[in-house]
Amino acid sequence: MSCHDKPREDHINKKLMVQILLDLHISEEIISELPYEKDTLKTLFAIKEQEIFKKYKVTEELYRSSYSHYFFNPGELDDIYRVVIDSLSLYQQTKQKQY
Repeated sequence: MSCHDKPREDHINKKLMVQILLDLHISEEIISELPYEKDTLKTLFAIKEQEIFKKYKVTEELYRSSYSHYFFNPGELDDIYRVVIDSLSLYQQTKQKQY
């Protein structure tokens, strides 16, 4: 078995990346609707972002390097965002039914 056959452990797996991105996108939407100045909203999102990283037990550095990994592997990033977009669409439909 060569070193190329070993599973990569230097980035977050796709399933976990989907969950993190979902939480980030939903949090960003919720925070953006708050009646505060842009600087305050950015600060609130930064705090929420750290909470999400803590929830999934990843560091910001691991998240950023993982996102970079997927960015330079567009097929994998497409796979991730296909699930994220489908899940966000479902979230929006559920949210609209509540009103």
